[in-house]
This record gives sequence, structure tokens and C-alpha cells, in this order.
Amino acid sequence: MLSCPCCGETVDLVIDEGGGSPQSYVEDCPVCCRPWQVRVINDPETGWMASLRTLDE
Repeated sequence: MLSCPCCGETVDLVIDEGGGSPQSYVEDCPVCCRPWQVRVINDPETGWMASLRTLDE
């Protein structure tokens, strides 16, 4: 489960597996509408992993 780093609400994130690894992009929270930095990696052993951070982190 991922939580918005701004408001703390649980959010769903759709990973574009065709986009390769690593990925980094900005997306707005569907709850509070504030932007996050999304970072996605695909580890061969653990699979796809994502992290969310505020833009000023």
C-alpha cells in the first residue's frame, strides 16, 4: 500500500510496466491534488516497487 506523502491517504498507483525501469515522474494525489514525485523500479527478485515523495524532498 502506498500513502500520499502530503495528506497520508492510501492511494492506488498504476505502474506502466512497458515504460521500463527505473521510472520517475510527477503525479497529483487524487485526494488532496498536491503533486508527488513517483519513483518506480523493477527488481528481478522482488518485482515492481514504487515510492512517493513530495516535490521538495
